Amino acid sequence: MLSIPAYLALLEPPASRAVGPWLNPKYLAPEYTIPLGAATLIFLIILVLKAPDIASWHRARGKQTLDPIQAEELMLGTPPQVVDLRTRQEFIGPKGHIRNAISLPMSELVKRMDELDTSHPRAFLLVDETDKISHEAVALLSARGHRWVYVLKGGMRAWRRARLPVYVIQGKTAH
Repeated sequence: MLSIPAYLALLEPPASRAVGPWLNPKYLAPEYTIPLGAATLIFLIILVLKAPDIASWHRARGKQTLDPIQAEELMLGTPPQVVDLRTRQEFIGPKGHIRNAISLPMSELVKRMDELDTSHPRAFLLVDETDKISHEAVALLSARGHRWVYVLKGGMRAWRRARLPVYVIQGKTAH
């Protein structure tokens, strides 16, 4: 029979054997922890900055979207009918709206859908502040037979971030 100190000695790992790479004391030295901490911090910053884009990308799965630059290029040709789904106050407010946009709040979309110009086939560009509401409206317009329905990816936030022109009802133009 072994004595208690001899039994405890058997339970201790030999000093020459490393317990594991994540527990090895040499990896706790500053030359390892500082770069690892910096990389983790950079990753978290990127994740926080890209979170809205990730949410927008997730909502856009299976739907046609245009980023602000693509939407601006589309407007240079045969312009799409830009439908701003924000409230009227947001539409005329200081954050402005896209040129030639019509204000058709989401709460009134079903009732006022006949106001949309369908005299000739052209694209519809749905806009709101973040693109969340626009993705919900795509199904309503598609069910009415509209084929070219696009969502402005990232909404008006992305439009302003791209420094594209916005228009305010009072006649002032802001960038």
